[in-house]
Amino acid sequence: MPNLNLNIKENLPILIVCLILLTIGLITIYNVTNQVYFLRQLIWIIIATLGLVIVYQISMPVLENIAWYLGIVNFVLLLAVLFFGHGAGARRWFSFGWINFQPSEFAKLSVILMLASYFKNKNLEFNFKKLFVPVAIVILFTFLIVLEPDLGTALIFLPILAVMLFWSGLPISKIFILFSPLLSFICGFSLYLWIPFFIALSIIAFRKLTIAGWLIAIIVNIIAGLSSPIIWAHLKEYQKARIISFLSPWLDPKGMSWNLIQSRIAVGAGRIWGKGILSGAQQKLTFLPNRHTDFIFSTLAEQFGLIGSLVVLILYFYLIFQFIKTAVKTHDQFASLVAIGLSTALTYQVIVNIGMVLGLLPITGIALPFLSYGGSSLLFYFIAIGIILHIKTKSE
Repeated sequence: MPNLNLNIKENLPILIVCLILLTIGLITIYNVTNQVYFLRQLIWIIIATLGLVIVYQISMPVLENIAWYLGIVNFVLLLAVLFFGHGAGARRWFSFGWINFQPSEFAKLSVILMLASYFKNKNLEFNFKKLFVPVAIVILFTFLIVLEPDLGTALIFLPILAVMLFWSGLPISKIFILFSPLLSFICGFSLYLWIPFFIALSIIAFRKLTIAGWLIAIIVNIIAGLSSPIIWAHLKEYQKARIISFLSPWLDPKGMSWNLIQSRIAVGAGRIWGKGILSGAQQKLTFLPNRHTDFIFSTLAEQFGLIGSLVVLILYFYLIFQFIKTAVKTHDQFASLVAIGLSTALTYQVIVNIGMVLGLLPITGIALPFLSYGGSSLLFYFIAIGIILHIKTKSE
């Protein structure tokens, strides 16, 4: 029989923070939807809690041994969802009645485990042989999720790879060179951004690489920068609209910029203390779309104000700090890499979701951990908590 003791005393602060976030999320979901969504989220919390307890019992060697098998299973599921999946204008999840299973959420765990298994006990060097496998894994999973399309979730693998490379000992300058084609592509939309970026890259690459490596980096980045207009021409219209509305939110206030404008109005309407539970014009009059999923932070800010928003941010900061602290304290290199990968995923989703609803980042369909309605995201982060608690307990 497995030991179901979660070492409550040692892990109580993390569990309490998760419980507070869940409670805030449930209150907000109840306020802006009907009881059906509220009850479904409660059921998902029960399922996710079971997942946390089960994963807590699994040792890190076992996770390491099954990492690549989980990756293969997840790869197959991501392929299958492209043909048999459902979604609003996309194919992102499998539907079983009211239960929707989103493979991309668990792809985050699979990729983190595979990268941790690969990086363990490796003396990383900046060469094709050492970096081919981890880069190929990330490109492959990113590409499949982009095809759904789900750009917000797909991009999470890039910071995960970058941070895990750094945690494995690769210098920041080499990581910058590795990611430079992507940065060159992004900066390629504006010569005013691309020229200073290219000059900085040329200097860093010249100092850190051989002449041959420097030439390859220069050529690849020129191609990446020139490809920006071509890729832009092939983006879907809604993807173009999201970028344009981010850069010019008042260009089409009743069209492509509606979501962003209503989100910012809701956040501002909350002021210091908020309008209170079951109050708020945005949630009552349903101006704000996706109030219980992608834009739940806007609804929360309207009802609980700046104070409530800051409380949520502090709770997230505490969780992220505990994830990183666990990665630092453990002497198990695989466990440390897994913990830092999970902390990166959590940090990315919090920053991107909140930055999105505040108009600081382009709008992407990405959930706010523990708060947004949705079972797959909730289950993933409960599993992440279970892994972190296991590592934390074993390292104390």
